[in-house]
Amino acid sequence: MRLKKAYISTVNGKAFYYYLKLLRSAGIPFKITLPENAEKIDGVVFTTKKEAGSLIKEKVFFEDMTLDKTVDTIRVIKALGRFRNVNLGIDPGKAIGVALTLDNYPLIVNVYYDLEDIINFIVKVMDEFKSITIKVGDGNPEIASRILDSISKILRKGDVLMVVSERRTTPKGKATYRKDMSAAVKIASREGKIYS
Repeated sequence: MRLKKAYISTVNGKAFYYYLKLLRSAGIPFKITLPENAEKIDGVVFTTKKEAGSLIKEKVFFEDMTLDKTVDTIRVIKALGRFRNVNLGIDPGKAIGVALTLDNYPLIVNVYYDLEDIINFIVKVMDEFKSITIKVGDGNPEIASRILDSISKILRKGDVLMVVSERRTTPKGKATYRKDMSAAVKIASREGKIYS
């Protein structure tokens, strides 16, 4: 995944800390600069409308943020690059691991305990991309079936829903995420059978 350089350039405390939190949680490297120095930057500047200079080519305004972490994280990454593959991996179980990956880069990795929360998350993701591929693991057939049925009702033309083998998705030893989240990341990268 190739991204443009990211710069936070604001003296607005609320905007600064919000951008800081978003970029860090997405694992995106960034630099901090004062607004008066931002016009010399080659990259994407995260700033406010009041502080944005007219010479800055690529900028993201704090006023355009929704303050919804999921939506804003996606918008930040879209401002920094383009992606061919948007995959959402789901590891069904009591705790349901969910991973949104862009060209296999895990952008948002989370765990949910309620099907309604997963559907709400998926709808937010769908609103930000023209099409996505959703991959549901087959390890817990009963929960997987409920998830697949619910997702199939909200799919748009161009979206793909797959069932994916969960074989060897649970990490052994130390992992970056808890095991259901790690499994969701692996599920997102696998091919499966189209659900119909």
